Amino acid sequence: MALFNKIKTVGITIGKTAGGIADNFSNNMAEASSLAKEKMNISKLENEKKGLENEINLAYMQIGKKFVEVAIATNEMQDIGVSDVLQMLDPKLSRKKEIEIEIIEIEKKIKDQQVIQEKAKVIQEFEIEKEKLEKAVNMDIISRDEYEERLRIISKKMDNFEEIRKIEKQYEIGIISLGEKEMKIKELMQ
Repeated sequence: MALFNKIKTVGITIGKTAGGIADNFSNNMAEASSLAKEKMNISKLENEKKGLENEINLAYMQIGKKFVEVAIATNEMQDIGVSDVLQMLDPKLSRKKEIEIEIIEIEKKIKDQQVIQEKAKVIQEFEIEKEKLEKAVNMDIISRDEYEERLRIISKKMDNFEEIRKIEKQYEIGIISLGEKEMKIKELMQ
């Protein structure tokens, strides 16, 4: 009878794990779709910004051309009559600044979404490992003490998620070496 109860417990655990994986897959697909839309929005804004920069540069060239023409004609540096060009330029410069701010906000949003996805993945991995350990305890493969010790070790990855992520980013941008990265993560996991 005890064996039947253990088999039943293992079956229930496997069922919960499969359901959780399906839910996480569905959530990840929705988040990936949202991320793709945000990246397309950034691309659209960057294209608009490039167009504005081209128009702004043309206006700068017009101002410079008028300045040179007046300077050559009068041998003096005086008002060159570019107020019309400056008036046309003002909304373009304002819009360019707005686009730059909007791009930064979207990039922050994408970064936040990626952090949430990474955190969800770490939690999911923790839950899977925890269920494996519970299964091993229920089948008398490991003792309760071993279960507690291994659970403590795998929970450190989740507890130190932010620090580990920072260390990995430091390595990605070249602030620390691979050896330093591994050493720092190992210290956190002890």
